Amino acid sequence: MLSGYKWAVFIFAGLILISCSRKEVSPDEFIAEIIKDVEIDLSKISREIVMPDEAEKALRKYHGDVTSIWNDIDSLMGKYPESYDLKALKIQFLNRTDKAKTGDFILSLYANDSLNSHNQFLYGTNLEPEAGKNYFVKMIGMKKDDPFGYLGLAFAVLYSGEKDMYIPAKLVYLSILKDPSIDDSFELLSHILSSLDRTEDMSVLHGIMLVKDPSNTNAFENLFYYFFSREENEKAADLLETFVKNNPGLLSNSYIAENYLNIENYDKASEYLKTARDGKEKDFQLDYIDAKLKIISGEINTAVKLLESYVKSNLNDRTLPYRLTEDVFCEKLFDQPRYLKLLKKVENGAPTIGDMAPVLTGSYFSGSAHDPNAFRNKVYLIDFWAEWCSPCKNEMPNVISVYEKYRSQGFEIIGVNLDNEKDKDRALEYINENSIAWEHIFSGLDWNDPNVSVFKINGIPATVLVDGKGIIRYKYIRGEELLSEKIKRLLDEIKQEEPAQ
Repeated sequence: MLSGYKWAVFIFAGLILISCSRKEVSPDEFIAEIIKDVEIDLSKISREIVMPDEAEKALRKYHGDVTSIWNDIDSLMGKYPESYDLKALKIQFLNRTDKAKTGDFILSLYANDSLNSHNQFLYGTNLEPEAGKNYFVKMIGMKKDDPFGYLGLAFAVLYSGEKDMYIPAKLVYLSILKDPSIDDSFELLSHILSSLDRTEDMSVLHGIMLVKDPSNTNAFENLFYYFFSREENEKAADLLETFVKNNPGLLSNSYIAENYLNIENYDKASEYLKTARDGKEKDFQLDYIDAKLKIISGEINTAVKLLESYVKSNLNDRTLPYRLTEDVFCEKLFDQPRYLKLLKKVENGAPTIGDMAPVLTGSYFSGSAHDPNAFRNKVYLIDFWAEWCSPCKNEMPNVISVYEKYRSQGFEIIGVNLDNEKDKDRALEYINENSIAWEHIFSGLDWNDPNVSVFKINGIPATVLVDGKGIIRYKYIRGEELLSEKIKRLLDEIKQEEPAQ
C-alpha cells in the first residue's frame, strides 16, 4: 500500500511520462516555442492591489526584525503551513546558518505534498540547472497555467548560464501574467531588466509593484533611487512622503532623514534626524547623517567629530571608504588633518584625498609605455575597469561624455583595464565599438595588475580624479553631471592660477 505522498509522487511522475511520450522535445526547443511570440509589455500587467494573506500580515508585525522572525519561523509555519513566503523565508535563513539542512527541508516539503506548486518550485530550483530545466518543462506540460512553473524555468535558465537574458525575462513575464501576486516574479524580472539596462522599464515595474503593494519597501527604494539618480528631486520627495504616510512606522526616522538629505531637502532631513535622536534610535547611520547636515550648516569641527564617532562604531563596514569620500566631505574637509587621518584609517593606507597620486606603470594596449610626464599639470581621471564588469560598462557612457566635453580644455583620462590576457580581444572590441578615445594600461594580469595593489583597489569601477598639481581630489565618483561638475571645478582652479597675459 502506497502512503499518501508516495501515491501523489507516483501519479505525478506517471502523468509526466504519459505527456512527454506524445512528443519528445528538448527543454530548449520547448522554451523557444512558448516564448516565440512573447513581447514584454508592462502595460498588460494587472495593477490591482494584492491584499496580504494572514501569514503576510503576521510577518509585517515583526517590522523586519530578522532575529525575531527566525526565532518564530517554525511556529509561524505551524499556523500557516501553506504560506509560500514562510517556506521561502525559512530556506533563506537555512542558507545563512546551515546550508546542509536546506536540501533536507526542501525534500521534506516535497515528500509531504509533491503536487503543491510551491513545493514543486522549491524542489526544482534546488536541482542542478539542466535537471531543473527538464523538471520545470515537465511541470508546465502538466500545469500550463501554473505561474510557478514559468518562474522556476526562468531561474533554471538563468542558473544554466544562458547569455540571452531575454529568454528568462520572457519566461518570468509569462509567470507574472498568469499570477501577478507573486513577489518573487517581479523581483526576478527587475533583476533581469537591470542586467539588460532597461532602466525605464524597471521604474515602471517598480511603480506597478508599489501600486499592488503600497508597503513594498524594495520597490519603493528602487523607484526612489531611479528619481534620485536623475535628479528628479520633487518626484523623489513626493514618493517618500507618500510612502511614509501610507506606512507609518515601517521606515526608521534616520532612514527617512538620510533620504531627504540625499534629495537636498535639509529641513525635512533635520526634522527626522531630531525625531530619531529624541527617540534614541540605534541606527549606525545617525552620526553620518548628522555629520553631513553639520557640514552643510558650516559646523565643520562638529562634523569631523561625528565622522570619527561614526567610523569608530562601524569599523567593519566595507562602505566606509565610499561614504567618507563623498564630495561634501572632499570639498569641505580637504584641509582638515583629522579628516585626512580618518580617511587613511578607513582606506587601509590607500592613496586618498589630499595625497599625491602614485605614478601609474605599465604599457597601453598599443604596446607603448605609459608616460607619467604627459599628464603633468593636467586634470586627469584614472578609471579602473574591465569588459566583464557590467557596472563599468553602465558607467562608461558618462566617462565618454565628460572626455568629449573637456578634452579640448586639457582634461585627460587614463584607463587601467583589468581583463586577463585571453579576454584582451573582447576588451579591444568593446573599446572600438564605443569609440573610446583615451589610452588604457593593460597587463593581462586582471587583479594582479601592479597598479591595483599600489592604489589598493578592491572593486570596480573605481575612479580617482587628480588635480593640476597631481593631488587626488575625488574618488569613486560616478554619473555624468557629478563627474562634469568636479572636472570643471579642477580645470577652473588651473585657470585661476595661470598668470594674466
